[in-house]
Amino acid sequence: MADVVIIGGGSIGSATALQLLRAQPGIDVVVLEPDPSYTNAASTRATGGVRQLFTRPENILLSRYTLTVIEQWARFARASERAPAPPDLGWRPNGYLFIGEPATTPALERNFATQRELGVAAAWLAPDELAARYPYLYTDDLGPAILSERDGWLDPNAFLHGMRNAARGLGADYRTERAVEVTMKGAVATGVELGSGAWLPADAVVNAAGVAAPKFAAQAGMPVPVEPMPRFEHYVEVPGDFRTMPFIKDPAGLAVRPEGAGLSAGLVNFERAASSALPHEPEYFENVVWPALAHRIPTLDRLRLKSTWAGHYDQNRLDGNMIIGNQPGRVDNFYLATGFSGHGLMHAPGVGRALAELIVHGEYRTIDLARLGYQRVLDNAGYPELGVR
Repeated sequence: MADVVIIGGGSIGSATALQLLRAQPGIDVVVLEPDPSYTNAASTRATGGVRQLFTRPENILLSRYTLTVIEQWARFARASERAPAPPDLGWRPNGYLFIGEPATTPALERNFATQRELGVAAAWLAPDELAARYPYLYTDDLGPAILSERDGWLDPNAFLHGMRNAARGLGADYRTERAVEVTMKGAVATGVELGSGAWLPADAVVNAAGVAAPKFAAQAGMPVPVEPMPRFEHYVEVPGDFRTMPFIKDPAGLAVRPEGAGLSAGLVNFERAASSALPHEPEYFENVVWPALAHRIPTLDRLRLKSTWAGHYDQNRLDGNMIIGNQPGRVDNFYLATGFSGHGLMHAPGVGRALAELIVHGEYRTIDLARLGYQRVLDNAGYPELGVR
């Protein structure tokens, strides 16, 4: 009998295990992760970006907490002072740059005001300032931009394994087992059936299964509008030195940042159909990503594609934001953490802390995530970001 069973040992599951054991030392936490190599996990295929440039207060505050975790990483990711030092995050605080079109300037101004009100040290760059500061950008079709210099990116593998190792050091029991079914007795989750045929009883179940989460949510009577959506990332060798460039997001949806001696780039098609498979589509780079890169950074018409990899978003089709928590009064002891739509890795520490607060205290005590709860699914009332996703 476990106090808490967590389905999924990726960044969300591991952060939850770690925060539970910090909130209530000695609690019996079992994490079910069928692939400890994380070969196809969304966490290890992420770009590693951490940004505060959101428009919903919850997302901004979650990112700000992650930045605190990064600053305190040597302590956060260690079970004790005698534990080995956590893996180096490879943190690159080059900043995030969100650039807009002239027509979206009023919306960008509102977003900037929200970010500043919540303590984001962001700077407003008028079009001429943007062109002078980043001369390699084509800016004739751009309006102003927002620069958040404290933001950046990290090594997703190091981030995941640092939290996993710390959770194990504090007593989390990681099992190489596949969850098959959440067992219910009326509106109460009683445990998890495993691929081995065994049954693991539990007082509480956390569904942090990534793209597999909708299956378990449906079993618990909490269906969610979440689908596995493939997305691509590309590594290119480029002429010139872009090592100090920030993580840039432009109006076309292009996302590009330095990586080694080259650039990592992607352009997500959020209308892509759901698929549990990861397709091989070399023409997507040729037809979509490269033209966008060459338009925004004209010297990149001479780049060389070196590698492409695919991963999944657990895409929330309702509004592109996470669905977190339980359903009080109906399913009290089954907790969702799904639908992150590409933001799971960067928000994992705060999501894990929020779930720990719900399980241990029955309420949020740091960041109130109630507006990101399951009720909006029942109400079909989206709570989307108001700017770049």
